[in-house]
Parts: sequence; C-alpha cells; structure tokens
Amino acid sequence: MSSIFEQYEATMSRSQQVQRVSRSSSSTSTNPEPVSSGYVSSRLEDDTPIFNKSKINFKPQEPITHLAICNNMLCMVMSGRLLTRINLLHPDDLDEVEVTRGDDRVYKMYFDPTGHFLLLTLTSEETVFLSANSRKPKSLNKFKGHKIESIAWCQTSSGNTTGPVLVGTNWGLIMECSIEAGEDTKFFGGSVDQYFKEVFNLGKGEGKGFAVTGLEYFCTATKESGKSEYCIFASTPGRFYQFSGTVNMSSGDIPLFKSLFDPYKSVPPRHIDLPGTIDNSQLILLYNMKAQSALIPTQFAWMAAPGVYVGDIKVPVTGDESALQQRSLISNARLISYPDTAGDNDNPFAEVDDKVLNIVLTDFHLLLLYTDRMKVICSLNEQLIFEDVYTSRYGQLMGLFKDPVQSTIWTFTEKAVFKYKVVKEARDVWQMYLDMEKFDLAREYCRDNPVNLDKVLSRQAEHAFERGQYKESALYYAITQNSFEDVALKFLRAGRDIALRAFLQKKLSSVKPGEITQMTMLSTWLVELYLNELGKHRETTSKSEEEAKLKCRENLRKLLAQGRLKESFQENRGTIYDLLISHGDIEDYVFFAVLMQDYERVVNHHVQNEDYSAALDALRKQNNIQLYYKFSPVLMQHIPKVTVEAWIHLGRRIDPKHLIPSLVNCTQSGHSEQWAEALRYLQYCTRELNCRDSAIHNYLLSLYVKHQPDAVISYLKEQGNDSSDVCYDVKYGLRLCLGNDAGKSNPVLLRACVIIYTVMCLYEEAVAMALKVDVDLAKSIADRQELEEEDEELRKKLWLKIAKHVVQEDKDIKRAMKFLQESGDLLKIEDILPFFPDFVTIDHFKDALCESLAEYNKHIDQLKDEMNDATTSAHSIRANIQETRNQHLVVGPTERCCVCGRPLLTRGFYLFPCNHAFHSDCLWNEARPLLNETKQNNADRLQLELRMVSQSMVPGATDQAARDKKARRQQLILDLDDIIANECVLCGEIAVRAIDAPFKDNEDGDRQSWL
Repeated sequence: MSSIFEQYEATMSRSQQVQRVSRSSSSTSTNPEPVSSGYVSSRLEDDTPIFNKSKINFKPQEPITHLAICNNMLCMVMSGRLLTRINLLHPDDLDEVEVTRGDDRVYKMYFDPTGHFLLLTLTSEETVFLSANSRKPKSLNKFKGHKIESIAWCQTSSGNTTGPVLVGTNWGLIMECSIEAGEDTKFFGGSVDQYFKEVFNLGKGEGKGFAVTGLEYFCTATKESGKSEYCIFASTPGRFYQFSGTVNMSSGDIPLFKSLFDPYKSVPPRHIDLPGTIDNSQLILLYNMKAQSALIPTQFAWMAAPGVYVGDIKVPVTGDESALQQRSLISNARLISYPDTAGDNDNPFAEVDDKVLNIVLTDFHLLLLYTDRMKVICSLNEQLIFEDVYTSRYGQLMGLFKDPVQSTIWTFTEKAVFKYKVVKEARDVWQMYLDMEKFDLAREYCRDNPVNLDKVLSRQAEHAFERGQYKESALYYAITQNSFEDVALKFLRAGRDIALRAFLQKKLSSVKPGEITQMTMLSTWLVELYLNELGKHRETTSKSEEEAKLKCRENLRKLLAQGRLKESFQENRGTIYDLLISHGDIEDYVFFAVLMQDYERVVNHHVQNEDYSAALDALRKQNNIQLYYKFSPVLMQHIPKVTVEAWIHLGRRIDPKHLIPSLVNCTQSGHSEQWAEALRYLQYCTRELNCRDSAIHNYLLSLYVKHQPDAVISYLKEQGNDSSDVCYDVKYGLRLCLGNDAGKSNPVLLRACVIIYTVMCLYEEAVAMALKVDVDLAKSIADRQELEEEDEELRKKLWLKIAKHVVQEDKDIKRAMKFLQESGDLLKIEDILPFFPDFVTIDHFKDALCESLAEYNKHIDQLKDEMNDATTSAHSIRANIQETRNQHLVVGPTERCCVCGRPLLTRGFYLFPCNHAFHSDCLWNEARPLLNETKQNNADRLQLELRMVSQSMVPGATDQAARDKKARRQQLILDLDDIIANECVLCGEIAVRAIDAPFKDNEDGDRQSWL
C-alpha cells in the first residue's frame, strides 16, 4: 500500500512524461490524423503508457548496492555483503545470506537465465557461487586472481550443473568453466568449480586494461554428426567481436569451446571498432521466447562510447568450415546516438550527469538509465518517445535490468525497487514502419486494427502508383476502403487498363455471394475490358501479340467460368451476348453459351455455319432431349450416320415417335445413305427397344416396301398373325403393298398382301390374292388350323375358290380331281362339277364319281344303324318309367335320419330310392355345401322367398290371393327339391364329385387329432 506522498509523486511523474512525449511528438507531426476514416469503426488506443511503472512494496533495511532478476527470482545485495533472495511468486518468503565478511564487498553479481545459479565477484578478486536451494556460498578456488567482468551462461543448463560457461575477465581473457552445485557443509564449503581454463585472449598485445565487458554465446544449428554450430559475441569498451564454429558437446574434451577458438589464433575474428571507451560497456541479446527458435536471439545491443550499436541477428546458410568462421550474423546494424541531456534539468546552474548507467533492449525500444531518469528510444526511428524522471526521495538510480523470461523491466535505487510493465509495445510500430515505407511490416503490426490497416494499404497503393507499379497499386487499392469510383477514374485517366482489370478482379473476389448487383457490374465491366484488349491484339499479327491475345482470351474464359459468378452471368447473359457479338468474338460467344448451358444457341450457331459435327457434339454435351427433336431434321440431311449413332446412344431417353419428322425429311431426298440410316434406327427401335408404337412400325414398313421389298415378308412374319397383337396398322400396310406400282407385279409384295389379309381374317381375299402368286399358298390358307376348328363352311368355300381357279384358269382337270383328296371331306365331286366345261367327258372323273357314290351308300348304312339304336333305347326308357310308377317304399316308426340319427317321422323328411332318408333341414345343411356357386345362390334365393310366402299366408283364407300364394309356395318347394333333393347326398353323383373335400375344414378344431 503506497502512501499519499508516493501517489502524488507518481502522478507528477506521469504528467512530466506526458508533457515530454507531447513536445517530442509535436515536433514530428503538426497535422493530427483523423481518428477514423468514416467507414471503419474503431476505438481509440488505450492511453496507458507503454512502460507503466510501479514501486515495489519493499523497504530495505540497508542500502541496495546490486540487483539481478531472472525467471521471477529477485536477488539484491545490501551494503555490498548481505544477499536477499525473493521469489516473486511468494514475495513474503525472504531468504537472506551473508556472502562476505570484513571489508570485502560484492563487485558484480551474475544471474543465470533460469534463476537457479548465482555468481558473485568480490572486490578481493574472489568469486563465490550460490544455487537456488543453497544458503551457503561456495568459493570458486579456480577463479582466484581473476576479476570477472562478464559471463555467458549456458541457455540449456539443467539439474545441478551450469553446463559450459564462458567468463570474461578484466585482463581480456575468455575462460571456460563448469560449476556443479554441491551440498551445504559449512559457511565456506569446498570448491565446486569442475574446471576453469582459458580458451581465448582478447587483450593479447592490447595492454592490461583491455577488459571483456560483454560475453554471450548461442547455438545456431545442430548437425547430424553430433556437432553443433555456435556463435559467440564478445565486447570490450571499444570493440565488438564475432566468433563462429562447431562444437561437439558430447565429446568430453575440456574445454569444449577450445575447438571453436583455435582457428582464430592465426586468423583474427570478425570485429567492429567504435571510437572511445567507457568503463560500463555492456552487451545484451534479445530472445523471442514465443518463437519456435527461442534459443536463437533476434537482436543485440552494444553500449559503447559514441552510442548504442544495435542490429538484427540472422543466421546465414554457410557451407564449409572456413566460411562458417568468417560469417556474420549481424544485419541492419546501426549506431543509435545517446539523446541530448542539455535540457533535462530545469535548474540551469545544476550539473547534468549525462552518463548512461545501463541499457535494456526490447522488441522495438532501447531503454537508457541515467542517475535521475530513464529514457526510451524507439529502435526503429531512433526517436525519444518516453522519459521517466525520478524524484530524489529514494536517491539516485543505480541499475536497469530485464527479466528475460517474464519480460518485465526493473530499476532500483539504494532505497527502492521499481518495476515496469510493458503494455502493448507494438501499438505504434505500424506508423513507424509506414513512415519508413516498410509496408509489409506495417501491415503485420496493425492487422487487428481496421482503421490503421486501411491507412497502411492506402499509403502503399499510392506509393506503388507513384513509382509506376500500377498493377500492384490496383491490388492494394482493391482491399482498401477508398471510394471505388475515385480509384477506377484514377486508373482510367492514367490509361492503365491492365491495372484497372486487376483492381476490378480483386474487388470482385471480395464481393459477398449475396451481392448480385455488385457482382454483375464488376464482371460485366471486366468482360468489356478483356474484349477491348482482344480487339487491340487482332489488329496486329506479330508472335508476341498472338501470345498476348491467347493469354487475354484465357483470362477472359477463366472469368466467365468462375462458379461464384454463374448466377450473375445467368441473369445478365443477354448483356454478355451483346458484348461478345458487338466485338465480333464468336469463339468466346460459343464458349460462354456452353458455360451457360445455352446449347440451343450453340447448336444453332454451328448449324448456321454448316459445322454439323460441332453441332452434334454440342447436343451430346447437354441433357435437353427437345433440342434433338428440333435439330435432328437438318442433321439427318447432312450427317445421317453419326446422328443415328447419337440417337442409339441415347436409347430410351429419346422418344422415336418425335423423330419421325426427321426421318421423313431425310428419306424424301432419295439418297441411299439417308434412308439406310433411317431403316437402321427404326430396326433398332423395334428390335432392341421393343418399341410397339404404330407410327414407328408403319414408317418402317413403308421404307421396307419402298426400298427393301424382300424384307417385308420377314417383318410381317415377325409380327405374327394376331391382328390385335401386331404393331403396324394392317389397313395402312395393305394400302402400301397394293398401292405401290411395283407391288402389282412384285410377287413378294403380293405375298405380303396375302399375309396381311390373313391377319385381317379376310381369308377369301387372301386366297384370291394368293392364287395370283401360287396355288400352294392359297391351299395353305385354306388349311389353316383356326379355320378347321371354327368355320368348316368357310373352308369349303375357300377350297371351292381354289378348285375353280385350277379348273377354269389353269384348266388342269387332273389336278382339280386331286383337290378332292387334299380337301379331305370338304369337297365332293358334285361340288366341282359345275366348274368343268361342257366338253369334258365322264372318263376324267369316273373314279371320283364311283368313290362319291360308295361314300354316300356307306353314310346311309351308318344312319340306319343309328336309327335302330335310338328305337331300342326309347323302348327301354318307356319300360323303366312304367316300372318306377308302380314302385313304393315303406317308412317304419324306427327309421332314423342318416345325418342326425333322430327318428325320421318327428318332422318333414326326404326318402330316396336308395333307402337313405333325411330330415328336410338336415338334407339342406348337407346338400348346400356340395352345390356349385350358382346353385347355392338359387337355393338361397328360393329358401328366402319360400319363407316370405309362408309367413304372408293367412290360415283359412280362400280368396284368389290365398290360392295364388298357395300355388306359388308349391312351385317354390318343387324348384327347391329339384336343387336339393335331386339326388342322394350319400350315394349320388353329388357325393362322388365331393370325394376330394376334406373331412374337416382348416378352422375345425385341432388337426393334431387326425395324425
């Protein structure tokens, strides 16, 4: 908890900081930029200072002389002898260790990056060592006689061993050592330094005071051989060194870095000299702990007399060992001069101390510590951006340090410790990079701020435009929020169509899918620009122009083929067609029509240009069958074969009936190829597709009659003789065969007419037509099986017609007489006698007459035998009737029903001649299931009517209506008896017919009892 006075001082300090920064910023910018551009919403940056200071709540009992911090471990030396260690994660636990006695004091303190090992150099040139868990300092005996000025810790140390550590002394020596933490035994324990050997001497030949004030090393690469590439930075008050080489850390050789330094004993290392010397020269490296290569530093800073020498560290790719030794890892190096301290003190008579005590390097800033203030310089533009003045209450500032792990910054005086928290250090970096025209870096550091990012992109676009890089400028303008119209007019005025296209394409790529209007406008404009360029290229014929033309056409087609623009082009295709036609670009016109699947336009274009193969190819690429119907007539006229192949490939997807106009149109020309292809397709339809459409078959038959008469007979036979099953129109087919001029004399077509007459069941006409061709054909018609089964009179008539033709036309009497045998029993000699001429003698058919008379006599004898049999049967029937009239049966009182087994005389009954007797209802129940369906329905109807008539009769009534009902009742009983009591249900024919009926129905009881 800070006091009121401390809060007041903090407020005054911040006000001074703001005033100083505002004065420095006012000198560089007189016209403030607007907060936002009017189209991007953004809030102001946090006004919290980048380096936000706070005082640590710690009051030392004695003056603080040294301070070091690493990994949240804070170490302080009080009065040069008492060490206080604080774990900032547990600040209440203080650990105090007395490191010296007597007059000996701590000279310098070194803390390793992990916060585990601490090295203290005393004024007596002794060195003591403390580990994190040790409370007793260990004296390093091998270090005696050397005053340590700098230490390079191992970045990968673990456990109780520091690993190889490089030590710089005040004599210019670079030593290598390794320290292992031992157990606490007594106040000054035994030596824990494993070895301490010299590896290089920077002060050789330079004098005694050539101290190594800065020393750092790091690994740059690991090789497969087990060796690793290392780089070592060393500094003296006036010189900066670079050493590079390979070291095998697992070799066991001591010292390990001797192999790296040995080559430099004969060849001087790479170095940089700066004039002047200072006692507190310092070398620091900056590691990016968030990067993948966190063990390789990214920047360095060397505090020298004329200023701070800073630069980036980049590891180059090297080949052999000699190149590795002379390589330089420093890039973008520059010397930042110390800021002017003339106006730092408001008292003009006070002495100004301009000595820099310490420096700290961050990602973008360099911090300088003076005795009364801390100044911050931007390492990018070398401008002073922050100054923090301390009051004299806590004494003069003594040190400035940075925790390499936590990135916090610390300062201290004898009485207080202060901590700086870095808040958004990169907030203004984008502006600095922008002023330096490093646009890529500027965009990187304002990626999350739309307003600033737009400023960078706009500035970069303007910069590229001014340098003549118009296409690059257009691409940057396209991703800014600048006015579309202004940018487009800018390129139009400059006459940069290519850059304008690039701008429009980039804009088009950023349009959202739902913004159809914007897409339409941009895409249409781009199409017109491409067409304009194609028009320019057509005017020249050079090879380079031809290549440019092809490239331009390729880009245009890529634009037209973009999937996300399909909807826009679909709605605006009329405009695109007009543009393409107005520029005479027919090739791209067809290409665009194909993209839009406007195949009708494509096919129509090819047909107009008489490129029928291309038209058919376009048809094949689409799925609209209607286009086949539309363009097939003209295609069949010119390329019938491939057209028919296309139809066949479609199979059932195309309706052959709709192709008849195309077939008719092509066959009217009379070319053999056309009607042959038409026949091929119709045959495919009837045979492969099993098409039964009469129009198809009629047209196929017409082509057969006209061009292939020999195929008519086989076609008609394939169709069969059933008129209801044939696919062609028989009347139309008959007209084709009869109406053809060649058909009147062509026996093949006459035979076809005979077949068609037969299908139409016009047998007389068929025989008449067959007699014109062949008598045997006529005889086959007269002998058809269906005529034998149905109409014998018609057969006789047909045979008479054939016989008449033979007798009268062929005048073949012998053959006519053979017909009598061939016709079987149909024709007699008397049937054909009228056909013979008068001059024919009886000798020609005497045998036939004799055979006919003998047949008549035989038939008369047969009729006599049949009459005798009929007379005998009649006499037998009369005798049976007379016998039945006199027959009677006697029913005794013990007679029982054959169904229910009860006495027969208890109710009405039936008695059959076979002596089986049944009650009326029992006979009904037994007989009804054995009747067929018709008799069952009749029996049910009679039973119902009988019941109704019986119920309507009035006992004792004698009127006409009563008599009619009585008569009707008697008639119903007789009719019902004829159905139910016609025969015995046990031994009559009805019982025989029911022999296959099951004893039990499927629903009757358990059928297992029958097993």
